[in-house]
Amino acid sequence: MLGDHWVYIVVFLLVALVVFGPKRLPELGQALGRALNEFRRATQSMGDEVKSVGASIQQSSGPAIPTGSAPPTTTSGEVPAETTVGSPESVG
Repeated sequence: MLGDHWVYIVVFLLVALVVFGPKRLPELGQALGRALNEFRRATQSMGDEVKSVGASIQQSSGPAIPTGSAPPTTTSGEVPAETTVGSPESVG
């Protein structure tokens, strides 16, 4: 899984040990773990909220919008001239 990257991890940990010292390193690890856990909880909560709002919007809206609706027609069944593709009236 890590391939050759384990060397970089070891070097990073050694540099952190030298910079922060052996007494302070566990405290930093705990603080980082807490921060990541809180971030994960917040993103999960936000995702749940988005899903619930989407579900409530979907339930409150009427029928679904058709994806391939036909052009509007008149009572005689003809397509009005202003919606016909290529008619002179629709050109700008």
